[in-house]
Amino acid sequence: MMANADRKWVETHILHDGDIQFYGNLLREIEGIGADAFWKEFRRIAQEYLTAGHQGTQMFHALVDATIERLVERDRRYGYPPPFCHKGCDNCCHELVYCTSAEAKGIQEFCQLKSIPIDHEKLQRQLDSVVFDSAGNHSGATTWNDQPRGDQSCIFLDPQEKCCQIWPVRPLVCRVHLAEGSDEFCTPHNGQENAQAKGINYVELSYILSVVFTLHQDSIRKTMGRLLLNENRS
Repeated sequence: MMANADRKWVETHILHDGDIQFYGNLLREIEGIGADAFWKEFRRIAQEYLTAGHQGTQMFHALVDATIERLVERDRRYGYPPPFCHKGCDNCCHELVYCTSAEAKGIQEFCQLKSIPIDHEKLQRQLDSVVFDSAGNHSGATTWNDQPRGDQSCIFLDPQEKCCQIWPVRPLVCRVHLAEGSDEFCTPHNGQENAQAKGINYVELSYILSVVFTLHQDSIRKTMGRLLLNENRS
């Protein structure tokens, strides 16, 4: 009964006849997790996010960071190496980025506060390599890697320091992109992941991002570039 109540709550308050936007390996792991545990955890995280109101984005950024730190420390105790990712490793900063409308607004405000320029012309050039459907969502098709290397990089990547200029407000997807062993195969080619890529997938993070992406399914596939351009016009 409780699982049915949790599922009904999610369907009523979150999905509204839509679908769950699964992130990472969560969809494949549901069978092992079990329906009761899945719906209960999904509801718990969604209620926590909604209760936070306009602070939800900042709170969940902090939650994700703390969760990664906890899980990496747990893995260390069991003898597993930490993620390869470190300052100066910028391979994942050369691909299409998704974010929520709330994250885009936060990025815009942070850039204004810190006087960080937003290269709108570069954003538009990048979007010319992305195919959108009639609803304005990324269809999945892209010629991203056919652009000059300079245009493939995130507009917030400092080319000299190879670091993120908006680190405190970077999107959730940038926080959970964790490479195992090497960054050599991190970057997909025109949307197709490299078969040799090895990522560290924590189910705890997949839950969080699946909830947030589902709550923001009206904006998450618009891409960060398109959302920032819309923020600029508003």
